[in-house]
Amino acid sequence: MDFNLENSNAVDFARRELNEAITKRFLFRHSRILVVVDSGISLSPGANQFGIERVIRLLRETTVGLWHFHADVAIHNSAPFSIVANPGGTDAKYVGFRFDSVVPGSAQVIDRYDQIWCFGATGPVTDDAELASLAKWMNDGGGLFATGDHSTLGEGLCSRIPRIGTMRAWSNVQGVPPANGETRIDTNRPFTADEIAGTEIIEFTRQGDPLPQNIDWVPWYTHRHFPWTIHRRPHPVLCHPELGPIDVMPDHPHEGVVFDHRAQPDVGLAAITLGNSYNFNGVTGEEYPTVGGIRPLPLVIARGRTLADPPLQHEKRESPAKRFSMISVYDGHRIGLGRVATDSTWHHWMNINITQLEGAAGPNWEKIKRYYLNLALWLAPASHISIGFTSTIVESFFAYPGIEEYATNRSRFDLGLTLRNHLLQHLGPCWVTLFILDRLKVQYPKFHDRFLEEYLREIPRKPEFPPKPNPCLSCPSPEGIEVMVLGGIVDSLLRNVFDGTFENSVGALEKLDQKSADELIRRGVSEGLSEYASLHAEELDRSRSFFEDVR
Repeated sequence: MDFNLENSNAVDFARRELNEAITKRFLFRHSRILVVVDSGISLSPGANQFGIERVIRLLRETTVGLWHFHADVAIHNSAPFSIVANPGGTDAKYVGFRFDSVVPGSAQVIDRYDQIWCFGATGPVTDDAELASLAKWMNDGGGLFATGDHSTLGEGLCSRIPRIGTMRAWSNVQGVPPANGETRIDTNRPFTADEIAGTEIIEFTRQGDPLPQNIDWVPWYTHRHFPWTIHRRPHPVLCHPELGPIDVMPDHPHEGVVFDHRAQPDVGLAAITLGNSYNFNGVTGEEYPTVGGIRPLPLVIARGRTLADPPLQHEKRESPAKRFSMISVYDGHRIGLGRVATDSTWHHWMNINITQLEGAAGPNWEKIKRYYLNLALWLAPASHISIGFTSTIVESFFAYPGIEEYATNRSRFDLGLTLRNHLLQHLGPCWVTLFILDRLKVQYPKFHDRFLEEYLREIPRKPEFPPKPNPCLSCPSPEGIEVMVLGGIVDSLLRNVFDGTFENSVGALEKLDQKSADELIRRGVSEGLSEYASLHAEELDRSRSFFEDVR
């Protein structure tokens, strides 16, 4: 790659050429998503469409940092399997698709993709041959998202998929909410003053107005500072880098529900079932396996609330207020499997629900569309996420503030602050934490698990007795760990590849490959974490000395 160095002092120079060079050196590519729909889900554009055309187009047109997404569509129906050579717009590439469909003279269709997103309605039932192929694909690292709606919408396509089948309610036996009656989940919000006052009916079509429902994000990361300050963050899927937690979703008069680790009496749902196993034509396994003593479990990351009728008046009539679980995720990367996510309803995604939100002023659409993009990034294979993180770090050497602030005479702490601020601007704090945890999981698995135990509360735990101090007075700062790990990475690359001068760094980029970059980042993580551990030990000694005569 030849760069134009005529203006070597320019900040963020030749970004397109730089990204092409990074892509070339690190074999970085689009995350390939296959969107699978039943025939009832529309793929056509239009504000009133009962379908997901806008979301597919968003995936194709938008990047998250250096991550890009490619999306094809498959219709899961009983038609003969066929491949459309050049589908127009968001039309289907595959018709008559099955999860075990094979490209003539090649491998299975699903092996061409990193992620599968399923929007189920009333199509044919997914059989054991399909599920055998899909289970193997998921166990090999493929990421899967699936959703339906009220009653049994989506049951045929999704209800027997490993993990997905028990993370969300799909069948009447499981207790899926109905479309009508007092037990439905009606999240429509009043829009006019009379609707708010309860003197007019909240019409069904309010699902498509510019006012979303508020949701309750569940704390994923919690850090208590002495004495009272508590920092909480949502799961990365619900983090916007600039607007903070994603706390809104499109509303709808009858949503579905996801399972939680506790019963949900408001919607008549029992706790999640965790002990199932599967056998699809000889492909067997535990639904939630334990590997190396680690057993990831589903995690509810958002809950919703309905508004009572009365005192409001919903078009579908009386219904008491309810609280329910809305979005659930499973981090299979911890044990080498694919990640999984599910949502209470595809009405959080449909054109008819989001068109007016997109056209309205304010932050709501920005938050909602970031949810879709975050999910695409989170479900990507572990290797894809790792390569993207490496590429983002390398890019920071050629962008402000790194292009001015990175220097070998600066401390790891200062270097780490500079890189962390760069990453926060583009990705937000939740993703920075997750990327660093991914690195620690590979290099220091026990330390990684202790970090999860201390700062990331994944499921409710019984109180300890005697209770530990809260906050932990001797625990290291998680932000300090992040800064020093990132500083170690920058320092390692500075000393071995980029010397801090623009021209030499450009030349060095041409010679850097993924394997070398990974090794230097691994070394930087080790050096940064070791330095922080030493500094923390010194501070503990100082604290002991300080209190020596009062013990």
